[in-house]
Amino acid sequence: MNKNIISHKPHRSSPLHTLWRHWPLTGGALVLVAALVWLGVRLLPASESNMRASVCFVDGRSNLCLVTDHDTLIIVSDTVHTQGVWVNKRWWWPSCNGRVLTIQQGRSYTDQGAWLVADSLPQLIANQIDSLGALLQRKTTERHELQYYLRCHGVQDEGYQRIARYAIEQARETDSLAAIYKALKAHQPKKKARLIRVGHYQVAWADGDGRVQRAACEPIVTPIGQLGRSMTLRTLDHAKPWAAYAVSNTPLASAPTKKIFAVKLCATDTTLTTLLVPGRYTKGVSYDIPPLLAPNGCPVFSSHGRFMGVISNNKVNRN
Repeated sequence: MNKNIISHKPHRSSPLHTLWRHWPLTGGALVLVAALVWLGVRLLPASESNMRASVCFVDGRSNLCLVTDHDTLIIVSDTVHTQGVWVNKRWWWPSCNGRVLTIQQGRSYTDQGAWLVADSLPQLIANQIDSLGALLQRKTTERHELQYYLRCHGVQDEGYQRIARYAIEQARETDSLAAIYKALKAHQPKKKARLIRVGHYQVAWADGDGRVQRAACEPIVTPIGQLGRSMTLRTLDHAKPWAAYAVSNTPLASAPTKKIFAVKLCATDTTLTTLLVPGRYTKGVSYDIPPLLAPNGCPVFSSHGRFMGVISNNKVNRN
């Protein structure tokens, strides 16, 4: 008697079916791989073109201000011209949004020593009143002499026009000084007051054709005693220019001694050019690039293109 024996082969699932059955594990693995690839890309060093595209100029004014309950008086106003670097807020994400890392600038004598103590404010105000009074007296005398010259000079040639423009500029400065002097004289020392710095800046960079582009920054308020320290500006439109490259403070450790490049920005009448200056850097010690080629705010990169920080008073500031 013949028996029909039917053998059943084991069913093999297709790879796609297996992946679909275990989709939580598959999805998690894909996300992990994508994250690792993304972090690897973010950790890539900057190329030479990236280094050159990361720098910008920072121009504007840094005002030392006396703030009371109802008034803000400008005591000292300093012109600022330094370098900066476009920087990401977070190293693992393109998060520049118009941020520029630079160095706080201003006059050191008002941001050091006794002026940092609140009890010294009355003395600071008194000294500033005396200085402004003497300067205002000289400016007023010069203003009267210029007015007399312009009244008596009969020939209105090119020299006369230049002196007239100079007289107008001096008159404007004298009026401004007089207003500040009057406000300080009216200030009562018994009022609660504090000193701050208020900065109004703009950044300048080169577009893809090397032409100069500019953008205004949000006003920034910092306490006194911050000169030479890093600060982060932000453009009004919160946008990084397409031609700029934003650096990142990656968590990679730096070697004790290494070759470095400082990126100096040079200006002509209509264009901006960059200069890569080689040097050597010893962690915790110094670098061997002269200040003329590595001014404050100048970004520093390792020989492999990793961002190390900005120059601040002959040191590399990473913050």
